[in-house]
Amino acid sequence: MRRINSNISIEIEAVVNVALQYNPSDRFPSASAMKEALMNVARKTGALSKITSALPVSSGGVKPLWSFKCEDEIRGTPVLNQGMLYIGCYDNNLYALNAADGKFQWKYATDGGIVTRPIVYDNNVFFGSEDKRLHVVSERTGKVLWTYYTEGKIYSSPRIAEGHIFFGSDDQDLHAVNAGSGRSIWKYSTEAPIHSTPLIANELIYFGNESGTFLAVDFRGTMKWRFQSKRAVTSSPIIKGQAIYFTSLDGTLYSLDAKNGWPIWKFRLGKGSVSSPAIADDFAFVGAADGFIYCVDLRTAKEVWRFRTENQVSSSPAIYKDSIYCGSVDGNMYCLEYRTGRLRWKFEAQGAITGSPIVFDDIVYFGSTDHHVYALFA
Repeated sequence: MRRINSNISIEIEAVVNVALQYNPSDRFPSASAMKEALMNVARKTGALSKITSALPVSSGGVKPLWSFKCEDEIRGTPVLNQGMLYIGCYDNNLYALNAADGKFQWKYATDGGIVTRPIVYDNNVFFGSEDKRLHVVSERTGKVLWTYYTEGKIYSSPRIAEGHIFFGSDDQDLHAVNAGSGRSIWKYSTEAPIHSTPLIANELIYFGNESGTFLAVDFRGTMKWRFQSKRAVTSSPIIKGQAIYFTSLDGTLYSLDAKNGWPIWKFRLGKGSVSSPAIADDFAFVGAADGFIYCVDLRTAKEVWRFRTENQVSSSPAIYKDSIYCGSVDGNMYCLEYRTGRLRWKFEAQGAITGSPIVFDDIVYFGSTDHHVYALFA
């Protein structure tokens, strides 16, 4: 082969030679085995990025299943529970929509914009607002049960464990609140606002703050360890095995030992990131301000592929089956094959997509700064 075309790599030639073996037993056992061998070569030689950009793509023609118009920008992420979609908006309202057809069910007004992702627990919806309060409303009626006051705006989404809610605030505290009564149990004070959504695992609460400190605190509010990055950790952490992963505005995807906070590896992104990593197989997927969505091998800390959008990626990817879904400030929702980074389709909204999509039952839900909530077939 290389005698005929010297541009062909030795690795590609080796794969083709196996496929052309005289004895069937010496060939690849299946088409998928050959595809995997070719993909490995493409990753190794850097051909993958060239392939992915050359393949045909469905760009136009993706029509929403439904869309719903709010009164202002949607910058956050929805949550789906028992056929209902809950999403916050910068018109200060939390909306409840029927997930099947987008029909309005109810809305609940706060005194500030809502960017936090709601959480449903015990038939109630919990979420924070820029009005400095955690709000708890009935899932069925949207009527308020109680609110909890902090001293700063709330951008950190609540997490619930052991009957308690944990979330950060711009008052620089991590708050632990009784989920039934709304009573404060403890506050853990840091030196900067907390936008990162806590991760609860190993009976510890992991979170970052805007001065770049990343902390592990136990259920009594005692610090177990801390790690210092160079700039803000707005990203929310994720765990796989014994490793915690998160990004920072210092342009790094970090992997730390969950037990003691020691760095396992660091992967350099092109620019800072507020995107929270998603994990499938042994790959982490994350967006960055340089406009790329990255796929990083967790075992080697090496880049597998990157996909370029036309503006920064603040959205966190969502994984469903063999695809990842991620929004960009360029106004597109991208669906990529997660193993290769190949674009399957994109949907263009009329404004930036800064929140993250959620995917359930073959439907992708997300909001945009064009004031709309969208539902698309995955």
